[in-house]
Amino acid sequence: MLAPLVAKRTLTHDLFVLRLAAPTIASSVQPGQFVNILPRTGAIDPLLRRPFSVYQTGEGWIEVIIQIHGKGTEELSKALVGDSLDVIGPLGSPWKYNSGSFSTAILLVGGVGVASMPSLTQACESSNIPFETYYGARNERLFADEYLKRVHYATDDGSKGYRGSVIDLLRSDLRSVAYAHPKLFVCGPTPMMRAATTLAAEFDIPCEVSLETEMACGVGICQGCPVQTTAAELEKTGKKFHLVCTHGPSFEREQIVF
Repeated sequence: MLAPLVAKRTLTHDLFVLRLAAPTIASSVQPGQFVNILPRTGAIDPLLRRPFSVYQTGEGWIEVIIQIHGKGTEELSKALVGDSLDVIGPLGSPWKYNSGSFSTAILLVGGVGVASMPSLTQACESSNIPFETYYGARNERLFADEYLKRVHYATDDGSKGYRGSVIDLLRSDLRSVAYAHPKLFVCGPTPMMRAATTLAAEFDIPCEVSLETEMACGVGICQGCPVQTTAAELEKTGKKFHLVCTHGPSFEREQIVF
């Protein structure tokens, strides 16, 4: 579908937000799902779409966060209010926040992984699920926390909150704070998510990670976004690989190999 760009704003020094008029997507998207956007309006380059978590929704609109790190996102950064972008979605599986298998949701965020957390925050509030948010960055200028709540900050340089990694902050709190039956919901850089799964194993708590990866079609046809499954998942499903676009982007930590 063609979605008109209705607003554009800067979020941090390297992130900006596109608000698109997309009533069909806005009315059906669930927390953790994403859209696939064609980063051009006429030429054939870039050829492939780019996936973006749905950052926020409203009456007839959705927002996505853009971080420029290649030609596709650079092209999107040039889009002007009034332009129409080719968008498909919502795609992927949502966060499994309503499983009833935990009592406290711990949202663990790093970098542009914040994109999938506002919708999960809203879902927790709407479902009366207690939650806490742990957010890590190199320094305070990099936080994009406009839609987050109950945030515990960690920065590498100590400019805001705990000085050190957000994983170390959460580890300290898990030892000292009595969170009732917690579950981790994690999105961020791969090293952080890998560390989060180790932390979850250390405290024997469930952990779900939302992967960010390159993909082409976004609907499982091209098979271009595989992740290796664990031995237990292979035995359970018979699949050596899952696709991030259709089986994910969120996976339980026991399902895939980091």
